[in-house]
Amino acid sequence: MTLILLVFAALIVALQIALTFTLKRMLDLLAATRDEVHDLRLRVQTLEQERDAATPPPSALFTLMPRPEAAVPAPAPSPPPAPSPAPGPAKPADLPVLHEPAAATSTDAVGAQVRALARQGMPVREIAERCGLSEAETELIIHLRQEPV
Repeated sequence: MTLILLVFAALIVALQIALTFTLKRMLDLLAATRDEVHDLRLRVQTLEQERDAATPPPSALFTLMPRPEAAVPAPAPSPPPAPSPAPGPAKPADLPVLHEPAAATSTDAVGAQVRALARQGMPVREIAERCGLSEAETELIIHLRQEPV
């Protein structure tokens, strides 16, 4: 009987030792994985910062200028161009200029036209082409209407 108890005690001790080594290995793997994840996060942050630094802000791409007045005198002839200086920061005159559209139709008028054509049974593609909209915009205008078309 004592022999059986000693054998069981030895098995229990052996199992505890094996469990301890297994847990130690798992903790080491977990630490290594955590370090890899940390390194990958730092790499992603570095790449994002490099990408953001390389991309100029939208305000650097365009300069908004007021619309020219109707009675603007013709410009005087300019002197011959001088040699261009070394490349440096762009002056506001060198950047592309966005102007307001000449005459945009009222959104209410476009919406009314879209709904009227839809009531006549015209397909969405034809309505979009006729009104100068995308098919998605046309469908949205039609579906946003409260009353049935």
